[in-house]
Amino acid sequence: MTTTRANWRRRWAAIAVAAAALALASPLAGDASAGEAAQASKTANVEIVSFAFKPASLTIGKGSKVSFANTSTIAHTATRSNGFDTGIVAPGKSVSIRFKQKGTFVYHCTIHPAMRGKIVVN
Repeated sequence: MTTTRANWRRRWAAIAVAAAALALASPLAGDASAGEAAQASKTANVEIVSFAFKPASLTIGKGSKVSFANTSTIAHTATRSNGFDTGIVAPGKSVSIRFKQKGTFVYHCTIHPAMRGKIVVN
């Protein structure tokens, strides 16, 4: 198999582009946006156990996700009026919600209204 000079140039160009993209994405590059991207990729967990959200109160950074995992034997929701809603989360399933705004978000289970939780986004 022979490789032409043009093929080698294309390969080296592709390697150079990939290396540049990797360097820009590196947290060592000192770019503030790299830190923001790292923050946005964080995921916190809320476990739905029997008739409670654990932890009942959770503090996260802006842009983080919260995964609501139902470990009980019955269906639940995590719902904020006029806000987010996981929909019905079946036993053994989970749903993730990304929090893009700072604030305090009190939520409940629409099936079991006594179940309450709070997410604080910094």
